[in-house]
Amino acid sequence: MKNKVKLTLSIIVMIFTSITINAQKIKKVSVGDNAYNIVGTDQNGNKINLYNYRGKYNLLNFTATNCGPCWKTYSIMNEVQEKYSNKLKVISFHFDNNIEKWNAIAQKKNIDFKCTSIWESKDKSNIISAYKIDGYPYFYLIDKKGKIVKKWFGNQRSKIEKMLKKI
Repeated sequence: MKNKVKLTLSIIVMIFTSITINAQKIKKVSVGDNAYNIVGTDQNGNKINLYNYRGKYNLLNFTATNCGPCWKTYSIMNEVQEKYSNKLKVISFHFDNNIEKWNAIAQKKNIDFKCTSIWESKDKSNIISAYKIDGYPYFYLIDKKGKIVKKWFGNQRSKIEKMLKKI
């Protein structure tokens, strides 16, 4: 019995150590750094790659289905995408994979979100870690060369508009 307990504890320690080592390899990004690439698929199964949108500014929004303030950002992002379509690509990165629930809430709230949405990615935990996401909504403004210009937390229409007027 003692050997089984020791073996189980050894396996747990090895797994925890492996997870910790892998988590430490992920480069955290901030203002002035090159953006961490995001590769995933949208709600229609189309492949999305953040690096493919270089040449335009990118407004990257991290969101979650159960985030109340996130729901207030979708109409703002639609407006911004339409207003700055020749200079800007708005991309929403959904933390969860609950697209059915999101669609039901969007229909109930009469939201037709027209921006690019990344729903699935093999790399979600690394992406969240790299961008240091600790709440939603979280925004990153990325310049034409892929460098992070600004980041901020929260649903702040005035901040979004102020940042985008500069571009």
